[in-house]
Order: sequence, then C-alpha cells, then structure tokens
Amino acid sequence: MTARRGLIRAAGVIVSGLLAVTALSAGGTAAVADTAREDAAKAPGGKWELVPIPSMSGQADLTAVTAFSPSDAWAVGYERVPEGVRTLALHWDGKRWERVPTPNRSDDQNWLLDVAGSSPSDVWAVGYDLDADRMHRTLVMHWNGEQWRIVPSPAPESLESLLSGVVALSPTNAWAVGTAVAWPLTGQTLVLHWDGQRWSRVESPNPGVDGLGSNLLDVAAASKNDLWAVGDYSHDDMVMRTLTEHWNGKSWVAVASPTAPNGAILDGVAARSRKDAWAVGYEYGETHQQPLALRWDGTSWRKSAVPRFDGVDASFTDVAVRSRNDVWAVGSQGSETLIARWNGKSWTVVPGVDPGELVNSLTAVTAVPRSRCLWAVGQFTDGERAEPFIERYCGR
Repeated sequence: MTARRGLIRAAGVIVSGLLAVTALSAGGTAAVADTAREDAAKAPGGKWELVPIPSMSGQADLTAVTAFSPSDAWAVGYERVPEGVRTLALHWDGKRWERVPTPNRSDDQNWLLDVAGSSPSDVWAVGYDLDADRMHRTLVMHWNGEQWRIVPSPAPESLESLLSGVVALSPTNAWAVGTAVAWPLTGQTLVLHWDGQRWSRVESPNPGVDGLGSNLLDVAAASKNDLWAVGDYSHDDMVMRTLTEHWNGKSWVAVASPTAPNGAILDGVAARSRKDAWAVGYEYGETHQQPLALRWDGTSWRKSAVPRFDGVDASFTDVAVRSRNDVWAVGSQGSETLIARWNGKSWTVVPGVDPGELVNSLTAVTAVPRSRCLWAVGQFTDGERAEPFIERYCGR
C-alpha cells in the first residue's frame, strides 16, 4: 500500500497519512454513505459492510491487510500516542479483530506500511522507524505464530530509507521494496531479499537519477521467478512517471509502462500468473488526479479504461485479483472511499461504506483464500481525529 501507503510520496518524502487526509475536501459524506448502503443492499452477490475493530487511544491508520483463510487475517498500520507513533497490528480469528502486541524500536517514530506472509506462522510486516541520529531506516518485523519480533534489515549508509511493500513465497523466500533517499531528496529504489537466514540488498534499476529519482511502493509475486515491483521515477523535470520492475529469477529489470504527460504514480500491484498482472495508482490531469489501472498480458503493460471523477481528486491505492475476470481496486474519490471491480470487460464502481462525516479513504484490499470474501482497510475522520476502519465484502 502506501497512497497506501498514504504516507509516502515522491522521492521518499515521508508525510503522514493523517495530514494528507485532513487536506482532502470535505462535505456530504454521511448522506453519500447512507445512499451507498441502500444501493449495496440491492446489489446481487453481496455488499461491503463495516466490521468492528478495537478502539484506539489516539489517531491511527491501517495501511495494509492480508488473509490466509476466513478465520485468519492481519491488518497493520500505526497509532499516535502521547509518546509518539507506535506500530499497530490487528488479527482476525474468524469472529473478531483483536490487537496483538508489536515491538517498537524507536522511542517515538514507528510505522508499518505493508504486511504479507506465506502461512499463518510466517508473516512479515515492513515500514520504517528512526535511528539514534533521527534518520529514517528500514523496519522489518516477523510473526512466527506466537509473537512479533524485529528482524535486522539493511539500511544504506548515510541515506534515509524505508520499506513500503512486502511479499512472502515461503519461509526461505520473501521480498521487500522501498526507497533510499540521497540529498537532495533524490530517491533510489531499494529491494531486499530474505533467504531464511537474513535480509540482504539486491541490485535494482533506477531509471530516474535526477530530480525526485526512483521509488518503489509495492511488490507482488506470481511465482518465485516472476515478481513485479511498482512505483514512480522522475528526471530533473520533476514529472513523476510510472515505474514497473520485473524479477525473472536472476535480476530485476525495468519494463516500459504507460504513463501520463502531467505525471503518474503506481501505488499497488497484484500478480496472478506470468501473463496476468495488474498495477494501480493515479495520473495527473489538467486540474485533478484520476485513477490509473494498468494490465500486464505477458508481453506489455497496457492502460485499462477506469471510471473518471469530475471536480475531485481520485486515485487507486491497492488492487486484489480473485480470478482473471474478477479484480478489485480501492482508494478514494474526493472525501469518499472508492471501490471498483473489473469483470473481465470493464470497471464498475461498487458502493462501500463511509463511516466518517468528513473524509474517508481506503488504503489496501486483499482477497480471502477459500472464500468469496475480501477485506479492505483505511482511515476516516469526523473532524476531531483520524481513525482506522475495516470493511468486508462477501459474495460472487
């Protein structure tokens, strides 16, 4: 996620998703949410519904979600407390979401941006925290079925660094991606690999070495020799361009992808097979940003026509693939959540539930194995503070 990462933007400039939320336009959300619920109730095959989560002591956000079965899922993010920012992890046991203790290495700045696993006892969460010199550094945590613990991870010397995406194929094969930032705020792609013993850095392309540089925001795997990482890059013109990089089993290679004249960013990626992958984000128009969806057909990335929204900023932040003809993307449109579904021919906006009176946004979505359900997580505000929320969809 982010973007789902709602915390990350070009060149690794780290901004709080809470601040980004309050900057969005507000108004009319409660009425829209009521209408959405009515429409969803009439829709065939199911509807999106809010699921209760534990109350938080401070402002909080959920940035990522993953699921292993209908009775086993994780959502991660962060919570602001008087002492600073603390990591946040919630677990679903089939009946309720409960908070699970997580370590915090920094005294006051600890952020989780993504979560993934190969099994219920092999789960990874990544993000960043601050070292003793107040430099951003990679943060990696592992769940072994009993507890979360921090695992050492490389952080390039003299550079600020963070991890924004993670994927796990087995206990001896996981990948994490992010950004290392060099002065003056020029991003460099950062790719780490887990071999069962340690995390190590793997060389990755940097098509943009000027301006805001090159940044990776998410990673997905169709197989151990078929991975995609996505993000953005720029030259000294400061225009962000879509970035797609592929792992072929031997090396990471930059692959051409459609972009937009005014700029575009990819926030999320999902891979189903060697010939079927999706990447989502947003592109800049003349006045507002609009959602962007790209599809890989085994030969090239092609732009997919998506809904447009007049007069508001709109974007996709994450994507989940249930089958070749059943793909879901989430994000925001103005002050409301955005959920869209691909049926094999076109994208259709699907009503969700907006719990906030002012601003609502979704940061991540995942399909639930062995079910017809999906989880989506995000953040809302009622004007006083920002709070996390979780929605679930079950249906064909």
